[in-house]
Amino acid sequence: MFEPLRSLKYLPWIELLQVSLFTIGVTIAIDVLFLQLAQIPAVYPTIAQLFNSPFGMLIALGAAVGVGALAVAIMERWFRRIVITNSTLWALVPCLALWLWLRSFLTVFPQLLTPVLSFESLVCVILGVFWKGKPYWR
Repeated sequence: MFEPLRSLKYLPWIELLQVSLFTIGVTIAIDVLFLQLAQIPAVYPTIAQLFNSPFGMLIALGAAVGVGALAVAIMERWFRRIVITNSTLWALVPCLALWLWLRSFLTVFPQLLTPVLSFESLVCVILGVFWKGKPYWR
């Protein structure tokens, strides 16, 4: 009997969760560095004006694309045991979504560039994953 979800059992879920956790950790570090940069008195007005302008939404969506692309780049570089296919790229998306959702509960770290989990940011994460993972589609 044909089981369409059978292939889900054979995906490297633990490694994909590790990749996405490492990616979110890197984005937290980037957020902390960006916040430290924003506290410089000469830089703060420029950053505040940029985030309050119409480009603020584009920056947030661009950061979500960057999170997806960063996850694929980390998987290519440090998790070479994972065979990257179309299925693993699709499996990476819910792993990233899980860690982004859990990240939204952390109030200790700033959330300037790390996207808040919403439909728009999830679509942008998918775009980033498949933009960077384009050579692995087939």
